[in-house]
Amino acid sequence: MAFTRDGTNTPAIVVWRKKHKLYSVFTFITPGLGIIQCSMPHKRLQSFRSGSYLRPFSGVYITVVPDGEYMNLTQVDGSYIVESLDTDLTNISYASIAGELILKLFAMYDVDRNVFNRVVQYSKSIRTKSVRLGTIILGWQLLSLAGLTPSIKDFESNNGVDVFFEEIYEVTGKSVGPQLRNSLPQVLSYDWGETTAIELGKYAWQELEQLLYQYATHQFGEPMQSVQFLIKFKN
Repeated sequence: MAFTRDGTNTPAIVVWRKKHKLYSVFTFITPGLGIIQCSMPHKRLQSFRSGSYLRPFSGVYITVVPDGEYMNLTQVDGSYIVESLDTDLTNISYASIAGELILKLFAMYDVDRNVFNRVVQYSKSIRTKSVRLGTIILGWQLLSLAGLTPSIKDFESNNGVDVFFEEIYEVTGKSVGPQLRNSLPQVLSYDWGETTAIELGKYAWQELEQLLYQYATHQFGEPMQSVQFLIKFKN
């Protein structure tokens, strides 16, 4: 999919909104344009018929036109809203972690349909299911899609898996036990189906979550702001 002079219409998921005094910058992930950003004056946003859909991880159809540093958002049609993020600050914090991972792992305009599909599945799942667990699953799957961790095929063939766990030990100082070795492939292979569930205990989820943040921080070379906010909020 390419940009056109008259505008390009595409399905999208709202990934991020950064508010400024007079305008907001919205980040979307799309199937054919990759990750794009649009700047919108607040006064103009109020006039949009479906402007209320421009919330994190809501599904929309948008029309965009190239316009310098940011795209010009000319039309928004809402598909669905993730109401679980409306008022629950814990859910909002976990969704922010998902958004930051997307922005740090993938470049603007880098088209990857697999990444888009995972984000769509995540956004639909957290409408009714745990935002925290969904974020942990999505985080590990995104790291794998970005080539920073072994894929599910690598785990099945034991290709580079031992080296990966040795790196985990170097990063965290903790040995990876059998439970985590068995749970990570389950997370990577999760297909987001309505009837599919990952049967892991509370401790396994805690370990996967902590390790996700530590490993991502190591790869990025700096702490994730959304994780720091979550830690402060919980404390």
